[in-house]
Order: sequence, then structure tokens, then C-alpha cells
Amino acid sequence: MAGFHGKIFNTKVGGKVLVRSALQADASQILGVAKSVIEEEVYQLTSAAEFKMTIEDEEKWIRSHLENPQHLLLVAILNDQIVGMLDFSNGRRQRIAHTGEFGMSVAKEFREKGIGSCLLSALLEWANSTKTIEKINLSVHSNNERAIALYRKMGFEIEGVRKKDLKYPNGEYIDTVIMGRLL
Repeated sequence: MAGFHGKIFNTKVGGKVLVRSALQADASQILGVAKSVIEEEVYQLTSAAEFKMTIEDEEKWIRSHLENPQHLLLVAILNDQIVGMLDFSNGRRQRIAHTGEFGMSVAKEFREKGIGSCLLSALLEWANSTKTIEKINLSVHSNNERAIALYRKMGFEIEGVRKKDLKYPNGEYIDTVIMGRLL
């Protein structure tokens, strides 16, 4: 079973957050965070209308991460509440198995507190402990300046831009910024 057994991190505002691998028992809270972030209709690929995950789907997704030693699903817990999550999966083909990509979400009311930094720190610690992962990649909306600043702070570099890659419901086009970090 893959996983990150848990570590306490200090937040920017003096609190303590536990980051650990998600458990199937976390499905309801993870689903709640996912729905709240997706309903903002910004910075996510999935629209609120498209998001149809059930608790059972969420449990299956969590289990798939726990069963694959090169996948990771982290949760950030503050005051017994899941406030953020990060999922990482490596490439399925041999030539890209040494790389992987992650997505991260933090509930709106808990942003700017260092939760994202805690989740990324845990991912990097875990990835450095594996024998397989050598590079971590991500895609981010070009208008998500806070996320891009965080990724740069954590050692990720911009590797490319896909122009007008995303189209928001209001008709606005957004570029996708491709970033990566070698371990």
C-alpha cells in the first residue's frame, strides 16, 4: 500500500496542519472540498455541471491511490476538518513512469494560510523517498497567479504555455502554464 503516513506542518498563521494519505473514510469530506472548489468555476478543468462524483466513486478513487505505490492522494487536516487535497499519479507507460503530475485544491476559506505549501512539501518528501519518481509536472491556469508563485517558490519552473487552452463559461480564453521540477 502506497502512502504518506502523516506529518504535522506549521501554517503561515501559526496553526498546525496534519498532512497524510487519504483514507476511504475521508471520502465525504474530500467530496465536500472538491465540490466547493469546483463550484467556484475558476482554476479547475471540471465545471460544476460536469461534476457527478458520488461517495462510492470517491471511495473507489481513494482506494486506487492507496493500491498503487506510485500514486498519492494527500489530505490536509486542520482542526479535524479536511481543508485541502493533492493527488499525484505517475505515467502509465515505461518511458514516462519516472514522471508524474499532480492536482491540488484548497478550500477557499483556508487559502493564503500555507496549506498548499504543506501539501507540496509532503508530496516532495514522498516523491524523494520513492525509487521511481524523478520529476513532478503540473498544469495551471495562467490567471492563477498565487498558485504559480507557490509552485515557483517550491522549485518548479515554467516549461511551456498552451495558448487559449481553456475557455471559461463567460467566453474568456485562458492559457495553460506547464511547469515541472526535477527531483
